[in-house]
Amino acid sequence: MGKTRDEYLDKHWTRYPEMPQRALKTGRIEQHFLGTQTIKTLTLVNHPVNAFQVEAGEVLTDGDLVCLLPGNQIVLLAPNLTERKLNSLLWTEHRNWQQFLSLVRQVFKDKSFQEVKTPTLVICPGTEPSIEVFDTEFREGSKTKRYFLPTSPELNLKKLLAEGAEKIFEIAPVFRNGERTDRHSPEFLMLEWYRSFSNLNRIKMDVTEIVDVLCTQLKVKPPAGILHLSVPDLFKQYCQFDLKPETTAEELKSLAAKLQVDVSAAVTIDDFFFLIFMDKIENKWPQDHLVFVEKYPPYQAALARISNDGWAERFEVYWKGLELANAFHELNDPVLQKERAVKDLQQKKLLNKKPIDLDESFFTALSFGMPPSAGIALGLERLYMALTDTKEISSLSRIYGL
Repeated sequence: MGKTRDEYLDKHWTRYPEMPQRALKTGRIEQHFLGTQTIKTLTLVNHPVNAFQVEAGEVLTDGDLVCLLPGNQIVLLAPNLTERKLNSLLWTEHRNWQQFLSLVRQVFKDKSFQEVKTPTLVICPGTEPSIEVFDTEFREGSKTKRYFLPTSPELNLKKLLAEGAEKIFEIAPVFRNGERTDRHSPEFLMLEWYRSFSNLNRIKMDVTEIVDVLCTQLKVKPPAGILHLSVPDLFKQYCQFDLKPETTAEELKSLAAKLQVDVSAAVTIDDFFFLIFMDKIENKWPQDHLVFVEKYPPYQAALARISNDGWAERFEVYWKGLELANAFHELNDPVLQKERAVKDLQQKKLLNKKPIDLDESFFTALSFGMPPSAGIALGLERLYMALTDTKEISSLSRIYGL
């Protein structure tokens, strides 16, 4: 068949013809093998579940893009010159993903949030010490200026809070260098939303409502229940350790040795905490519940407030074994925030991460006055994975060729 097909394509086929005006249907050829018999069907382009048998001949093969004229005449519009099969088409996957994003936007529209757009080229991508960043260079004549791809739109969204925004959200592409696993992609979509003059309890309610609405719309089983857990309680339950805000790195190192957790790669107190948490605690709770984990140690505060009892006022959300989101009762003290940012840069240097610049306009916005606020960053691919029981983020990333 290869020679016959090659000869047809080379000598008889009108190369990449215009769309015939009399075309009745368009689609791709799909081959089915039943024993020694080959059956060829035409799968309609925009209706992949709709297919019917056609007399495609030997020269047409799996994946060829064709149209059907009156009298069952087939015109080859574009041959499949690759090894790809019809079942590897990405449009259906992409369409489902876009419909999911539309549902998310509708949820926030119904909750009277304003959608906003912040820059993709930024002066500061975020200061989290453990995250590696992407950078680039802007050239204007003989002048150059370094920019970054954001790891989160957080800083620019908070500038809007200082300008008077009260209920805002953004679906933004964010970028993390050096990260690719079943649950990590170098580029993904972050849903962030903020409520000024509010606190974390309202953000928890938002998360619960959003998951409930999406489960209803997508006709999937909702969480079996909701759990509210605290980090110190989890350390007590699974490590038999009384974690306190003032617990030191040396104490965590000793605990790791007792629990036989490998912390040889640890450099900072955050490293000791994470290695123990991931090995002995994370996802030990029921996987079918929506789980809120709160009261993190103060060195895990990032851009969150510290409570009067010394714990970081933030929570993380888990469902079906996936960490979905990270929420803060936002720190709006410009002096404390600047101190933390400078400390982050020092830790980045210690970890041999790429140096970054601080965005002074962010601290100017805080100095102008950002109201007491709460906000959350949610990975949309992770939420989609949980809702659809998708096991690998790569099945979504491959839509974009990542």
